Amino acid sequence: MGDLAPVIEKDRSRVKQEIVWNLDEGYKLTAQTLAETERARGKLFDRVRKFFGDFDLLITPATVVPPFDINVRYLEEVDGYKFENYYDWYTIAYAITITSLPALALPCGFTRSGLPVGLQIVGPPRGEAALLGAARKIEELFGIANQLPIDPQPSFVL
Repeated sequence: MGDLAPVIEKDRSRVKQEIVWNLDEGYKLTAQTLAETERARGKLFDRVRKFFGDFDLLITPATVVPPFDINVRYLEEVDGYKFENYYDWYTIAYAITITSLPALALPCGFTRSGLPVGLQIVGPPRGEAALLGAARKIEELFGIANQLPIDPQPSFVL
């Protein structure tokens, strides 16, 4: 974002409105807000560390919806729930990012119409090696490796 700030400040029309919104929201943050957020993040890290004292992995859907039309910039609503902003629809992915835990998305199957579905697998702090090992075993269990990579539809090839 730092590289785009001068461009946005000079001519907002050159950048997607969502990115302009990000910058504007960032300017609203105070040092106090950032400090409080970092303290909360530390407490969250302690909670997930305790979680992994009892569990080896956290497994969630990779997204809340299957892939959608490439011409849709972002989802505004799912099943009657209206998102507050353009990125809330993928909270399930970025929420894990703030924990500083290792995570990956793994193909696990397909919808009835043939669209890919994925799992997000999260490991314990500094558990990258164990996460990758578990992901390999899970991938073998699903048995779809020979169906990947998925060839893009000709209409989507750039």
